[in-house]
Amino acid sequence: MLTEDTVLVTGASGLLGSNFVLTSKGRCKNVIALCYPRLLDFPDLKTVLTDLADTEKVKALIQEFQPDWIVHCAALTNVDWCETHRQETWNVNVEMTRTLASAAREVNAGFVYISSDSVFNGQVGHYSEESEPSPLNVYAESKLAGELATKESVDNSLIVRTNIYGWNAEQKMSLAEWMLDKLETNQPVPGFYDIIFTPILVNDLSEIILDMLELGLKGIYHVAGSQPCSKYEFALQLAGVFDFDKELIKPIASVDSNALKTIRPRNTSLQTNKVSDVLCRKMPDVKSGLDQFKTLRDSGYFRRLKAMRGG
Repeated sequence: MLTEDTVLVTGASGLLGSNFVLTSKGRCKNVIALCYPRLLDFPDLKTVLTDLADTEKVKALIQEFQPDWIVHCAALTNVDWCETHRQETWNVNVEMTRTLASAAREVNAGFVYISSDSVFNGQVGHYSEESEPSPLNVYAESKLAGELATKESVDNSLIVRTNIYGWNAEQKMSLAEWMLDKLETNQPVPGFYDIIFTPILVNDLSEIILDMLELGLKGIYHVAGSQPCSKYEFALQLAGVFDFDKELIKPIASVDSNALKTIRPRNTSLQTNKVSDVLCRKMPDVKSGLDQFKTLRDSGYFRRLKAMRGG
């Protein structure tokens, strides 16, 4: 049972890490948050400011805390930056993963690696866990290599491919936050009608990962929304949930955008049958995720999350 387990979370100042830490708080005996470059103020939790590039310190921390699980949320995710900084991307997304997975093996901890739907080339979509990855850019290559490093380094591993949005503790905005910011200031929102994905709210993902840990699952799982949609359709649903004018959402082809400098897959929608069958429930659809996203704002969760970074 997780109520007796110690869970160490890397990347705890990021989008997934911060929300996962807060979600884990009531379900795990001890939660340890590794933050970088900013130390967030998680109430009543052990937090450590550490650069994961300092491998000796990381190994020492894991030996000290003896976690039952390491949930590795830290990663470089800016696709365009990664494309022009291959070595730095590899150091973080691959070699850092290898170090953590090996350290997990040394203390007999389970290891959770957060991967991406971008490992697929997007030519067909509706990818299952058995589909053959074929990354198109450096970021995607590094995430797939991180999967391989995980499998090579530790047997007790869980690899989760996903595509997330949600409230971010840091100033960097997730897709939904960026769209909402545009709508709130009455600005047009460009929505790619030719890029398809299966987005999931980061809080829903966090709960599902914890349920998977409860069951001691291993291997590769696709944990994403149950409903494929285009970025344009996602923006329309967001506007509807928050009661903004849908006329502000402007359909655009990704090839006509100057914002994307690096090639990206067109359809990375994921099948979620495997995880749904194990957990005996369907993954959340777009509307239910966005409803929860709004509830988190209206309930003050958003403000509490932002306050943890002192802003």
